[in-house]
Parts: sequence; C-alpha cells; structure tokens
Amino acid sequence: MNSRTRICLIDDDIFVRDAMALGLGDAGFDVITAPGAAAGFDIASRETVDAIVTDMNMPGTGGAQFIPEARARWPAIPIVAISGAAVIDGRNTADVARELGADATLIKPFRARELAALIDRVISARKAQS
Repeated sequence: MNSRTRICLIDDDIFVRDAMALGLGDAGFDVITAPGAAAGFDIASRETVDAIVTDMNMPGTGGAQFIPEARARWPAIPIVAISGAAVIDGRNTADVARELGADATLIKPFRARELAALIDRVISARKAQS
C-alpha cells in the first residue's frame, strides 16, 4: 500500500477508532480520524482523501445518514461501511449500506488487515471504473 493513500476513518468509539487507525497506519495508510459524521464531513471537505470508512451505528448522524450525503458530495470517493450489527432494522447491514451508496461493508469484529485489503479493493475498483 502506498503510504500516501489517505483514509478518513469515522467511528464514535474511541477505542475501536484508535485500534483501526493504528492497524491501518501499520498497513501503510495515512489515517485521519473523526469521532462522528460532522467531523467526517469537515475532514473530507478540507482534506484530500482516497477513501472513507464509516461506522453505521453512531449517536446523532450515523452511517445511514452520512453515506448518502457523502456519496452525493463526493461521488468518486470509495466508502466502506463498518458495523457491529449484521442486521439493521431486520435487514442485512451490507444490503442496507450498499443501497445507501457504500462500496463495501465489513462487520465487526475484524482484523485491520481485512479492512486494509477491502479498502485497497474498493479504491482499485473505483479507479478501474474511471
């Protein structure tokens, strides 16, 4: 992974966020973290990011609200949804996230290398589409 690949990582749980940021950093990513959707929007508005990783379940504006707005603002940036719940409102989380505009979904718990590999795949897929 190119160390210049910049990821905006949004998760309200500081321990999960820090662990993911550390693992992604070890995988060669430049990670900018945000504790919620508002901070994620701010980061993606002022920084160049190659992908956004967002938790689906956060207080206030969660991933379900963040993803469609982010997709509208930045249609070319890959979005990975992460969640501790395999089912949201009786529906498969991956299906819900895809319908909202996410490129891929990963259910917690997962290893940083799994997330890093998924980010690489979605970035490569977006590049191949352009």
